[in-house]
Amino acid sequence: MEKNRFKTGLAFVVVLFLGISGALSLYFYKNFIATDLFMPGVEIGGIAVQGYNVEDAASTVSQAINETFATPVTFYKDDYKYESTLGGLCLSLDVAKIVESAWKEEKSRNWQAKIANLDGNRKINYPLTIQYNPEVKARLLKDWDSKWGVVYKNASLEVDNQRGLVIVPGQAGLKVDEDATFKILPTNLHEISTLRMPIIMVRQQPQVNEEMLKNMGEISSYSTFYNPGEVNRSHNLYMAASSVNKIMIAPQTVFSFNNTVGARTMETGYLDALVIVGNKFEPGLGGGICQVSSTLYNACLLAGLEIVERYNHALAVAYVPLGRDATVAYGIQDLKIRNSTDSPVYIRVIASGGKLTVNIYGNLKYKRKIDISNIIDQTLDFVVEKETDPKMAAGEQRVDHKGNPGYIVRSFRNFYDENGKIVKTEQLARDTYKPLNELILEGPAIAPSVPGAAFNLPASGSGVSGTTSPGSNTPAQTVVPLIPGDTSQNSSNPAPLRPTPIKP
Repeated sequence: MEKNRFKTGLAFVVVLFLGISGALSLYFYKNFIATDLFMPGVEIGGIAVQGYNVEDAASTVSQAINETFATPVTFYKDDYKYESTLGGLCLSLDVAKIVESAWKEEKSRNWQAKIANLDGNRKINYPLTIQYNPEVKARLLKDWDSKWGVVYKNASLEVDNQRGLVIVPGQAGLKVDEDATFKILPTNLHEISTLRMPIIMVRQQPQVNEEMLKNMGEISSYSTFYNPGEVNRSHNLYMAASSVNKIMIAPQTVFSFNNTVGARTMETGYLDALVIVGNKFEPGLGGGICQVSSTLYNACLLAGLEIVERYNHALAVAYVPLGRDATVAYGIQDLKIRNSTDSPVYIRVIASGGKLTVNIYGNLKYKRKIDISNIIDQTLDFVVEKETDPKMAAGEQRVDHKGNPGYIVRSFRNFYDENGKIVKTEQLARDTYKPLNELILEGPAIAPSVPGAAFNLPASGSGVSGTTSPGSNTPAQTVVPLIPGDTSQNSSNPAPLRPTPIKP
């Protein structure tokens, strides 16, 4: 009997224990695992969301953000004030995404930690970061710099005919200190306080000072020649040369020919001159500019500077050796050069009397013995083409332009030591120049003679050799057609040959 009572009591205890365990498990599951509410102590950007579901939490956070973004903001300097709101400086926030992200993190938090914080004494804050609109900040900085800023001037070089290379001192500038001016702007929502900030200016020292220029001198020079009588081409050449003249390339920075010279348009003052279009020379806007870029390219090669971007012409040009030209086309092909030294490099360009010279000035410790060589791997023959010119007389011919062969060329830069021994050779490029085909213009072909159209024909059967007209014993006149290209038969003054076009 006692034994049965014990078994019954034990069973009751087990059932009770299982019931309590199940109830607790269900409670914990509903309140800590399956709940759709934020737990006690949870905040998003300092905003309490405990007991809220995701939707209600988003509404609460959104309201708090709107109130915070209405906070007045004032920037001031002397008697100047710029007034806005915090929201006027910030990027908009995706509140739904922020709350959803916090909810995912909250769901992954372990239940032991949640139980330990049932009283909500420990804050579980999911940060809400304020991001400022970079375009608004840039606009403010630009406006303030235009009010109080002073652009710094680098020390520079001038070439005086009597004194030689002269150093022109630089000048410090003044600009808005971005970090100091904006440093008290809050980055988290719960850090908001009174927002009244002074606009702080800071001196800006030149990138290049007199000390950096003490050991400056000419490290390379290169010249090409042009015909001053070609007025449009010379004008374009002068304009491009003036744009590049006195340019300073800071250490480890890249010079862009296109960015420096700008667009070549009629509005910017450029004129029509011969340029290469396809495989021929045609009048085009800006002809002559490529001679400036090619001369600069060679001067920079001899200075040992790094060539970042360069292209050869489609046809060989006359003013530099094969493989040493640098064609440019705004927005398409550029000449880019890196100053790979730790000192500034200056470009000086002079165009006068048919001679274009580029001098490169830099620290004399970088002056080296350098030369450029090339190897012609293949010569490409040109062909003779003929075109009919209806304005010319029948049978007439004249040469529009002579042909020039094309080439496949490799170019090299050779570096020498103090004893004249080559210490390094680098291949610069492998260029292909298409041939310029010779073009002969000729008049329209002569129509064949029609018997009886211009002459009386002798009668047949007269016994006279050849064709005779009816009723006559007189032989018909013999018509000798003109031979195409034989100008002696149609003109005593054949058209002169057109000279070969000047290369752009």
